[in-house]
Amino acid sequence: MPHTSRKKNNPHSNKRREIVDQDGWTRITTSSSTPLTVAPQNQTQGESGQVSTSSVAVGASLPLPMPASQGSSLEGMRAQFAKIETRWQDTDLCRSVEQMLRERILTTGGGEYHIANCALFGTGSFCGDAVHWVDRHESAYFQLAAFRTVVRTIERLQGHVPQVYAQEPYYNDLDVLFLASLDVTKVDHPKGFELLDRNSFAYSPAAEQEVESQIISRAPRIWLHRSFDHSLQGDRESISKFKRDYEHAVLPELDLKNFPFHGSVMWWRGNDDTYEQVQTE
Repeated sequence: MPHTSRKKNNPHSNKRREIVDQDGWTRITTSSSTPLTVAPQNQTQGESGQVSTSSVAVGASLPLPMPASQGSSLEGMRAQFAKIETRWQDTDLCRSVEQMLRERILTTGGGEYHIANCALFGTGSFCGDAVHWVDRHESAYFQLAAFRTVVRTIERLQGHVPQVYAQEPYYNDLDVLFLASLDVTKVDHPKGFELLDRNSFAYSPAAEQEVESQIISRAPRIWLHRSFDHSLQGDRESISKFKRDYEHAVLPELDLKNFPFHGSVMWWRGNDDTYEQVQTE
């Protein structure tokens, strides 16, 4: 990324700026006495071309919604998303996700699965107009399309509609309207984490360590994420326990601009009877 920018605020607000590190990825810094806490960027995030916006620690200051690009409209966003969703549905990755849910996760293991909540974390704005962000709209749309594939498959297999949420501090009013038109409810941090429970599905593309920790602590039934090979810091014991309790499968790569699905891994927990037995052994 060849540019940097400095955002000017009034004297009583935090002075935030974006800087570019040696790897070329944007970091957010602040000069106030209560700094914005953003977990360090990692290789997977950089390769996905995303600035993770759900990585802010609980209790920290959150970034403001990103202004919409000039000329953005709900109709235009829906039209663009419809085209991208059609492209997504014609990929091997989409078919692999559906097959995995149908044959390995939701209909096997000797137990019934009732996914009550589905939550999407950290796509970034779908129409935001900020430095380095406009060319990431397509990535956000692809990730939303993948999320909807899982939600629809869950609905079809279990016979009832789960509640569907998205959490992202950069969502603006137009993003919220767009999501609502697709029956996705925008929630504010940390509500998305609080909605997760043992009967939930979570999708967190390019999430940082704090987001991973929050989701691990909620033990959702299904988690579309990535491997933990990048986790050089953090609670290794919690990660090790999680990996013992969950099955996983590495998903096929999909060659798209900004690599929105780089290193994707599906994690899932068996039926509760099996899970409880493992916990007591």
